[in-house]
Amino acid sequence: MATLFRPTRPYPLPANTEIVDKDGKPHARIRDRGKWVLFPLSVDRTQYLKPAAKWAADVRLADGTRRRMRFSPNRDASAVMLADLIKKIEAERSGVRDQYADHRVRPLNELLAEYKQHHNDRGNTPKQAEQTRRRCELVFEGNGFVLLSDLDTTAVERWLADRRGLTRGEGGISAQTSNHYTTALKAFGNWLVKARCVNENPLRHLGRVNTRVDIRHVRRPLTADEFARLLAAARASGSFRGISGPDRGMLYLVAGMTGLRASELASLTPDSFSLDAPTPVVAVAAAYSKHRRRDEVPLHTDLVHELRAWLDERPEGEPVWGGKWAKHNEGGDMIRRDLDAARRAWLAETATDDERERRSASDFLLYRDSEDRVADFHALRHTFVTNLVNAGVAPKDAKELARHSTITLTMDRYAHVGVRDTAAALSKLRLPAQTNARESSSGAATGAADSGNEQGRAETNGETPSAGSNSNPPESLGKEGFRGQVKTGEQVHPRGFEPLTLGSEDRCSIQLSYGCVPEF
Repeated sequence: MATLFRPTRPYPLPANTEIVDKDGKPHARIRDRGKWVLFPLSVDRTQYLKPAAKWAADVRLADGTRRRMRFSPNRDASAVMLADLIKKIEAERSGVRDQYADHRVRPLNELLAEYKQHHNDRGNTPKQAEQTRRRCELVFEGNGFVLLSDLDTTAVERWLADRRGLTRGEGGISAQTSNHYTTALKAFGNWLVKARCVNENPLRHLGRVNTRVDIRHVRRPLTADEFARLLAAARASGSFRGISGPDRGMLYLVAGMTGLRASELASLTPDSFSLDAPTPVVAVAAAYSKHRRRDEVPLHTDLVHELRAWLDERPEGEPVWGGKWAKHNEGGDMIRRDLDAARRAWLAETATDDERERRSASDFLLYRDSEDRVADFHALRHTFVTNLVNAGVAPKDAKELARHSTITLTMDRYAHVGVRDTAAALSKLRLPAQTNARESSSGAATGAADSGNEQGRAETNGETPSAGSNSNPPESLGKEGFRGQVKTGEQVHPRGFEPLTLGSEDRCSIQLSYGCVPEF
């Protein structure tokens, strides 16, 4: 039976140390942590023996080997830990083995390295693999998690909430970014289960937060005038991040007319464009598409005309927009620089001080407007979707052109429809034909007279009055006629509907599919 003890470690005996007897054995009086303590001497009296801080026990493992196990500085806690260890050893001797025991003490940084390799093996981009690993690493470091057994859902939720409460300058994150962290952590937990490191996801209960209540980076679409001035300013400026002004103008034009993302645009070569096909398209390779599939995006006829001459000057097999601007997320700096140039040119067009002051107060061509919305590079994709919706494109077609997974994402996040747009849509409605108020308030006699007048006018015009020619509001369906009715004596029944039976003597049940035609 294993017993607890505190193992001792020999230390050199300091010079001129006082030696005293205790319980008939020699001890050295040593000052330890500000106190004088008696430690027993070794057999040769050249060293003193200092007990370890933690209690230990020599335990015989299931394979028959003996091993010294260290527990806790507290003896009671060590006794509980020793009892649990003995139970596990006995269960293992009986053939019941905890296959996850060794993984619980594995360092998290080692597991994260394997998780990143798992992403690479699945064919994900190196950027995505590193981003997912880094997000998990930041959470683990922020909570002091070192081993797999340290993972705690409550602590992670508290850490994310604290980060959401900070400002952007203090390192805070938005609700959307918090959800990205949550997705990465839960995916890591799912991988732990697949890798047989744990029996269940330790982070499975992490919940996402509502992104609508904390939006810190709101994009806005460019108006037609803003887009045109941006293209003109880019084409008239010099190189930036290795891309010339005319090439940046073409980059913005293709982004605004196709909705392609920055990484997708940076991967395009002249071979990606099929301008002479029956339906001109630009193809995005699966390695660069967000959905990991080859995408073919149709091209506008006017855009094909612009691209044809421009692509003739591009070298084969090389990216048409070279450099690392997309990899280093420099698209925002690029478009911000050209927006500033376009706004300066727009302000310089003013002829009076009042006009210049009015323009200076507007949000036209501003990278960040008065509502804190930004017009970064990805805003060109928002511009593309918004223009589709405003042009009357069907929502499902807009979803397919944007290559979104759900139509909700297309219409709620990317389609920016303002009050003027909805008012214009409302103006397309037409009011229903209004009934003459005088005729509606008249009695049955007046209605009969008007009916006679209508019949007379119809006969005068050479028309045969029909059962539906009466313009008076019906007093009951049994007395008025309209198209599709069958008349029997004094009763009138519509085809395909159940007639009113109040006061009717010949009730007839009629189904919508074929109807019941009574005899005349």
